[in-house]
Amino acid sequence: MGFTLATWNILATAYIRPEFYPRTPPQILDPAWRIPALVRHAQSLGSDILCLQEVEAQVFAAFEAGLRGSGYTGTWARKGGNRPDGCATFFRSGCFTPETDTRIAFADGGGRANSGHIAQFLHLEHQGKRLAVVNTHLKWDPPDTPREHQWGYRQICQVLDVLRPETGLSAARIVCGDFNVLPQSDVVETLRRAGFDYAHRECPGVSTCNSNGLPKLIDYLFHSDSLRAKPLLPTPIDAGTPLPSPDQPSDHLPLIAQFDWLETSESE
Repeated sequence: MGFTLATWNILATAYIRPEFYPRTPPQILDPAWRIPALVRHAQSLGSDILCLQEVEAQVFAAFEAGLRGSGYTGTWARKGGNRPDGCATFFRSGCFTPETDTRIAFADGGGRANSGHIAQFLHLEHQGKRLAVVNTHLKWDPPDTPREHQWGYRQICQVLDVLRPETGLSAARIVCGDFNVLPQSDVVETLRRAGFDYAHRECPGVSTCNSNGLPKLIDYLFHSDSLRAKPLLPTPIDAGTPLPSPDQPSDHLPLIAQFDWLETSESE
């Protein structure tokens, strides 16, 4: 039996500027409404594993309280550089047994100060198999930034360095989160060259946000070839779709897939 996994950038309250969301009513941006709405939306997804980005400490506490009754256990890793947010991963404790939980602080400065961005690296036991999950939020780079100067490229290379010893140790590997890049990017190419594929690659027109009035896919569920992915399609959005909204309390849509173990995973 497989499992479902969702990745979702929930939009940190600290980063909200009303002028960035001109189509969103002010009350929707109010944390008094939005934080409970985020928790309810997460509950409605029904995913076995939930990987979140831009999670602040008080929001993590709200998720812990709201998801506990549904059998979830969660862990949070804060960014560096005094940033208020980080990554959080929740999983159904009746389905998964945690083995390790590591915070990866990216050494990505390239001669400059490091970005403060991080990744969560969890080992979970599921049905007698070991699953490695990396949940991350890569730093955005301006378009046409040369590969050697890209924050995101350096960060994903560090993720791959961490995962390389997992070949043969874990039955499967997943790398997910907000990558802040389009499918034709160096980051996506690097992951694919390393043997990963992303669940929604054959789903044309799928978008997870519409910042700057451009609907686009910048959130991903990458997986090793020992898993088969069945993508679930997010709600369609276009350039004029208001995000956040009463139905979607973040400026990103959650991205979900069903994963099934392949028989070949036994011999990896």
